Amino acid sequence: MINHITVLRPVAFAGVIFAAVPHLVAAELKVLPVDEAAKDASLLAFRDKLLDAIARRDLDYVVNQASNDIKLSFGGSFGTKDFRKSLTLSENDLAAEYKYRAAEMREGYWDALEQVLRMGGQFTARDVFEAPYTWTAKLPQDADPYTTYLIINKNAPLRGRPSKYGAVIGTLSYDVVTGIEGGEGTKFQKVMLASGVQGFVHEGDLRSSIDYRARLQKLKGKWAITLFISGD
Repeated sequence: MINHITVLRPVAFAGVIFAAVPHLVAAELKVLPVDEAAKDASLLAFRDKLLDAIARRDLDYVVNQASNDIKLSFGGSFGTKDFRKSLTLSENDLAAEYKYRAAEMREGYWDALEQVLRMGGQFTARDVFEAPYTWTAKLPQDADPYTTYLIINKNAPLRGRPSKYGAVIGTLSYDVVTGIEGGEGTKFQKVMLASGVQGFVHEGDLRSSIDYRARLQKLKGKWAITLFISGD
């Protein structure tokens, strides 16, 4: 069994830990969860009410918390009309080959919004809060956004094959890893640590560095969702 790398004299900066490790073993990078929402009581109240509405699938309330020009993609999708359309996606909105996935895609969008808001985040300006913390983390400049993943749980199993029955060859806690080919068609992603160790991590334990993120911004004294987007 390959045990998780022993960490020596870790140094933390803005929620990111650069860990010194034994000789001849590459340094591992960790990103610890951060949530600064409590720094502003009005933001905290806004987020709590929004999360409650999402849990109840209160469509009108959620849409009304978005700015009129909310950004939803890097293309032409923006505004509350498109936001509502994504939250109410039906078979009629999809091409024939995708109609059967309407409910899955619609609920996935709701779940993505809820997860982003529940994962915490940071203020990037006085009245601008961005979530989740995995998006605001300061990663190395040479990190490839398309292959960089962050472990979002403590003691996440690293398995020897892409199955829940795969042998546990180590554990990961808030590590930054590189996604590589492997695990296609399963719920596992093959990853490589900076040390070169490879294994499979369940999709529920990791998050792409360019997965969905949201921006909550105070406009004319009122908080609003001004961005909900994924990709790069």
